[in-house]
Amino acid sequence: MEKEKLEHLNFFGLYTWLGLVTVCLSLYFFRPDLFEPQFIRQFFSENLVSGLFIYFVISTLRGFTLIPSTPIVLAGVLVFPPLPLWLVNQLAVYTSSAIVYYMARHLRFDRYFHAHYPKQVAQLSGLLKKAELTVISTWGFLPFVPSDMIVYVCSVLRVSVWKTLFGISIGEGVICAIYIFGGAYSLNAILQYFAG
Repeated sequence: MEKEKLEHLNFFGLYTWLGLVTVCLSLYFFRPDLFEPQFIRQFFSENLVSGLFIYFVISTLRGFTLIPSTPIVLAGVLVFPPLPLWLVNQLAVYTSSAIVYYMARHLRFDRYFHAHYPKQVAQLSGLLKKAELTVISTWGFLPFVPSDMIVYVCSVLRVSVWKTLFGISIGEGVICAIYIFGGAYSLNAILQYFAG
């Protein structure tokens, strides 16, 4: 019974994902004007709260995809002011990590990580036993690795959820601040250079 329930959940997720991809590709091909950078920037500047909410939902759901947050953060830099973007991103780190922590086994992340990253999981398990907060924070700071992996390991090893969330928010907070504030400064400098 439990296996059938999980397979049903997996098929639902797959069909939802395929439907979303189909809608996005259809919009891209039939309404390419919606994807022009000027239109996107204008839309989000006129609808900042709605845009940040959409960003929050996407960033939170990103945890299910095991994609690093870096591409989403860099896309956010192009359309949102830095401080609200960083604050919303931090909230999304908390929600995404909490979901991954509690749902790791239910969503079969344990199988995924053991199958794709067995060496890293073994190394992290050994390191976590020595210095939990330092390891969690450092892993969250690494730019192109999924921070969800360390959250999963913490869940499996029963590291406190609060220590896990605190550690991941430190690492992600620092690297995302560099991306967001540094990226906004660089983008403005480039735009001023070409404007003048």
